[in-house]
This record gives sequence, structure tokens and C-alpha cells, in this order.
Amino acid sequence: MINLIISGGPVMIPLLLCSIGAVAVGLERLWYLLRSRVDTEDLMEDIQLALGQGKVLEAMQIARKSRGPVAAILSGGIAYYDRDKAEIKERMQEIGRLEIYKMEKRMNILNMIISIAPLLGLLGTVTGIIDAFNVMGAMKGVHQPSDISAGIAEALITTAAGLCIAIPTMALTVYLNGIIDRNIAEMDRRSKELLELLSARSEE
Repeated sequence: MINLIISGGPVMIPLLLCSIGAVAVGLERLWYLLRSRVDTEDLMEDIQLALGQGKVLEAMQIARKSRGPVAAILSGGIAYYDRDKAEIKERMQEIGRLEIYKMEKRMNILNMIISIAPLLGLLGTVTGIIDAFNVMGAMKGVHQPSDISAGIAEALITTAAGLCIAIPTMALTVYLNGIIDRNIAEMDRRSKELLELLSARSEE
């Protein structure tokens, strides 16, 4: 591995940093999003049962004990149970924006690595080929085919490295974005259900 990095030239250093960053950020985001997953169906049923019995504090405790963005938005809505519908909705939207920000935090780093890694690989290849032709010029031509093939092979190492970094990072980013999109859809669905429950309760 060390010989491969040395063979790739100076561009392998930022590529190595990109790979470390992708692994670190990817694992952190994966851990955060998977840890925040919760069965929202059971959560909503428990909250609905508590509110149906007039136990608002119990419903709030149920929401606060659960993890994830859905629980956070439900907890915020229940805390405003004695306010009018517009205030409850505004509060849940405010919490929803905060939770979306938390879920999307550092995702831009992964997107940047997906874009930059192949470009760095291409840059390394171009500079490597330039060096190979400079060597050819100094040697007054190619004496053996291996003289140029070895130089080009080393130059292509950076392109391969860039693609090896970008492709898994892209796959992970698509997976993480899928989790985020599902969470956002679930937040929207459950917040509407809670708003209807609280509106019905205030009319009784």
C-alpha cells in the first residue's frame, strides 16, 4: 500500500485525506441515522392512547423517551398542546427544520469528496503522463516499450484511486439520503396526525 501511494505521486496525499474523510464522515452519519431509527407506528399509538385519556404529560414523556427526529417533532408539538393550531404547527415546523439540519449535517463533505476524488485522480494521471514524456525527451526517445508503459501505469494509479474513493462514497451517500428522505416523510406524516389529535382534543 505504501509503495502504491509513493508510485502515485504527490496527488495521492490529498486522495488519501479524501478517503480518510469519507470513511470518518460516512461512519459517523451512518451511526447517527441508524441510531435515531424508531418504530413510529408504536410511538404514535402510545401517544394517541395517552392523549385520548387526557394524559398530556404522559404523552410528552413517551415522546421524549424515544430517539429520532419524529419523536423530537412530536414532543415539541405536545408541549404546545394548549396553544392554537397555527402556533402548534409553527413550532413543529421549527423543530422539523432543526432535525433536518441535524440529519443533513456533514453530508456536503461526502458530496464534495464524490466530486473532488475523480478530479484529483485525473490530475495525478495528467501530471504523471507529463513526467513520463519529460523522461522520454531526456532519453532522446523510447529505447524499450516498457520505458513509457511503466510511467503511464504509475500515472493511472491516481485515477484508479480517485474512482475507488468516489464510487463507494457515492453508494453510501445515496443510502444515507434515502434514510433522511424517509425520516422527513415520516416527520411530515406524524406531525399532521398529531396536529389533528390536538385540534380534536381542544374542540372537546
